[in-house]
Amino acid sequence: MIDNGTQGAKGNPLKYDRRVIIVTDGRGQMDTGDLEEMAAKIKDPAAPFEIVLLGLDFDDEDVGYKEEGKNAEKVCDTIAKADND
Repeated sequence: MIDNGTQGAKGNPLKYDRRVIIVTDGRGQMDTGDLEEMAAKIKDPAAPFEIVLLGLDFDDEDVGYKEEGKNAEKVCDTIAKADND
């Protein structure tokens, strides 16, 4: 899918900015079946992508926000985010 939308008829990368904006509340599932292929496409220096991730309703110690009553999946996502900061 990425190739179809970002390559010209001759297979060369089209000349425009590639920006993916992800907005999530951390409640959905992610299909990781083609994760390595997608990561390679994103890191390709011939056709770089910019990734913007907006996480909504995650705990934020900087502003004193903590969501009460989160499901277990979102608690796990919040912990993973904290480990990456």
